[in-house]
Amino acid sequence: MRAIRRVMPAVAVAAAAGGFAAYALASPPSGQHPTAPAIGQLAAGQQVNTDRLKFQTKDAADVATFSVTYDPSGFSGWHTHPGIVFVVVQSGSVVRQVGCASTTYDAGDSFIESDEQPPGQVRNPSDTTPAVLTVMQITPHGTPRRVEANPPEC
Repeated sequence: MRAIRRVMPAVAVAAAAGGFAAYALASPPSGQHPTAPAIGQLAAGQQVNTDRLKFQTKDAADVATFSVTYDPSGFSGWHTHPGIVFVVVQSGSVVRQVGCASTTYDAGDSFIESDEQPPGQVRNPSDTTPAVLTVMQITPHGTPRRVEANPPEC
């Protein structure tokens, strides 16, 4: 019984330390300024198939639209999103890193993020010019719109 009493506190301390280490590895955003989102709900079973484009929901979904401004050298921190995120670069440029691959997007470019991709981050590579993104996010109803993640080991 004494061995168990000594081991259990050690296990609890190790588990807590592991939890703090995982939290410390996640990278919060810096220099990222989102506007308040406009959020609406789509009823379950939406289906549109027109002009060679297809959209379908099986369950209720939340739709959020907002803008994000990145200060020079600002970044989103590593994260994932449930559902789908459509992004348009309104001004400036951003570098989007997904896993260990990076792509630069300039004003007028668009990209899509989804929960099927590895964790990613967006950063403004400029030291002088802000970058502005317009975002539409479609998520399963009631789910968080962002999930923090650790950076990949590249």
